[in-house]
Amino acid sequence: MHPIRFEAVPRHGIHIFHYLPGDDIPVSRHWPGLFGEWPQRQTPFSEWAVNNNNMEEVAVYVGLIWRLTDGLARYAIPRYYRDDATQTLGREPIMVDWEYDVDAEQLTPLSRDNGFVPGRSALTICPQPTAWEVENASRAGLFPLATLRDLVSALHAVLFDASSEMTVFAIPPGAERLERLTAALRGPVRPALGDVLEDDGIFLDLTIGSDLGNYDSIIVASSTDLLSPLTNLAADCAQRVESYEQRLDELRSVPDFLRAMPQLAGVDLDAS
Repeated sequence: MHPIRFEAVPRHGIHIFHYLPGDDIPVSRHWPGLFGEWPQRQTPFSEWAVNNNNMEEVAVYVGLIWRLTDGLARYAIPRYYRDDATQTLGREPIMVDWEYDVDAEQLTPLSRDNGFVPGRSALTICPQPTAWEVENASRAGLFPLATLRDLVSALHAVLFDASSEMTVFAIPPGAERLERLTAALRGPVRPALGDVLEDDGIFLDLTIGSDLGNYDSIIVASSTDLLSPLTNLAADCAQRVESYEQRLDELRSVPDFLRAMPQLAGVDLDAS
């Protein structure tokens, strides 16, 4: 087990925290069954986006994000794979012009964080993209997330490149606040993080490195100082990881593994 530590990197009056573990991902002992045969249904990947490359740490990450944003309405931009996320989530996105960019190959917070960049969406080669897909290739998609399962489903859309990225915006519920978030992510002018957050939002970016030389990170930003809840949540995550690693020998099957994941994540998949 490696502790989760966030580094404060304040910028322009915004409280920003970076978690950048490098090779010291939070779970250091892994279930051997991740490298074995899985049943056709309800696998570690289908349920938690966990595989034998991006392993149990993914459950820790999504659990931390979901618990930190408890009580808020959550919206996600799956970077680059907007149309794939439409399929995995089964819903249409709100179209926006900007998305966040993190360089997974870099090893310091400042060198990784590129801020908002113009949106992009992948175009298929075969079959030929539709006219609508071509017209909207320079736009990102903002998807509402009702449950943690939705966040995992959105991860399914992006988690097959050298690195993958998901940005989550957590805001007070309500149509008016959503309209302001959407407006901040549209238009020709690059958004400022403070304008997107206002005084009541939380921004989170989850980047997962899959290929060698690509590294995981979590960025948390808010107008209010989240150091105390982040510290408490990170400590709870560490306790859950330690408990999970101590119980690894008890996990005999995929169903056993899946029953252990909510305890590791600190939240059920269907939690709102």
